[in-house]
Amino acid sequence: MTDRQPVIVGVHATEQGLTLPHRNAMDLALEAVTGSIADAGLAPSDIDGAQVDWPGPGGVRDEGSSWARLLGRDLRWTSDSMLDNAGSRGLLKAAAAVRAGYADCVVVGGCRLVSRGDGPVSAGTPLEFTDVWGSYVVAQFALVAARHMHEYGTTPEQLAEVAATIRNNGATNPEAMMYGRGPYTVEDVLASRMVATPFHLLDCCIVGEGGAAMVVTTAERARDLPHPPIAVLGGAMEYHQAAYANPALHREVGMLGSEAARRAFGMAGVGPHDVDVFSLYDPNSFEVIRQLEALGVCGQGEGGPLAASGAISVTGKHPVNPDGGCLSYAWNGTQQMTLKVVEAVRQLRGTAVHQVEGAALATVGNAGSGAQHYEMSVLGRMS
Repeated sequence: MTDRQPVIVGVHATEQGLTLPHRNAMDLALEAVTGSIADAGLAPSDIDGAQVDWPGPGGVRDEGSSWARLLGRDLRWTSDSMLDNAGSRGLLKAAAAVRAGYADCVVVGGCRLVSRGDGPVSAGTPLEFTDVWGSYVVAQFALVAARHMHEYGTTPEQLAEVAATIRNNGATNPEAMMYGRGPYTVEDVLASRMVATPFHLLDCCIVGEGGAAMVVTTAERARDLPHPPIAVLGGAMEYHQAAYANPALHREVGMLGSEAARRAFGMAGVGPHDVDVFSLYDPNSFEVIRQLEALGVCGQGEGGPLAASGAISVTGKHPVNPDGGCLSYAWNGTQQMTLKVVEAVRQLRGTAVHQVEGAALATVGNAGSGAQHYEMSVLGRMS
């Protein structure tokens, strides 16, 4: 590891809720930013890079440089793209800036109030060529899932096993939106109303409000900080086409992320079976199955039986989303991607609510087949 090895030293998740009428966007974003900085043992003035949505008032909406005044210093690095300020994509761009010396300490994150129209394109903005046909986000993912089921015999029961497993993680996580709900069985999932074949209501993620952020700095700087640094060992991105512009086709995106996985794991010098915990995008139950195949955990068509075997449980061979994921913990616009990093960091620190024993290596996956893009990162404890 070089002294400029990028590491995560601070994370913070705000409260998450179906609606948070007592909060506003600036309030949530400020908590996410200052909370992650405090968790890192730093002061706002230590931050010289901000990849954070600016919700206003004041400043220029979504312009990262607006954070300079609140942080109390001039910034060396900013980003104004919503997706560049979240999850693995935001993490990898911040890590690249830190490694290159463009900045020394970058905060990444933000918030969304999706129920008040402050969501990403998939949540609120009309989609010119798809909405007119009723091809909303759930249906885009359903197209891929239905074809996979036809090709490989993946069953509704296997999808329901994924949903029940991850939802039950959230049911016992006090931070989760669905805390105290459940436990859910496969039968419960299959009995819920159909939304878009093959997805029942309980196969689909929840939608809510909240924020999250992380702080990325160098391994050298991290030596003086309170938490063990979590190294960004590898990462990659893969884009088929613009999200939600054209229908997702299984033959084109069924293995989306496989090339990114090859690059990311190769960069980290590990393989998918070395990973102790997976923090994966779960807008629906099938997408977990698809990602396990694309990441190389199992062969194509083998994801359903693998999930149904209990392998994705907290005590299983390939734990997925111990916090409850988007299915039960939170989906809050683009910052649900950052929540995936937060959970991975907590697992590697050994402080997660549902701790995977001995977790030393984590994989974070964002977006997926319906969105037609994929970003991933491989994180590990520093030796």
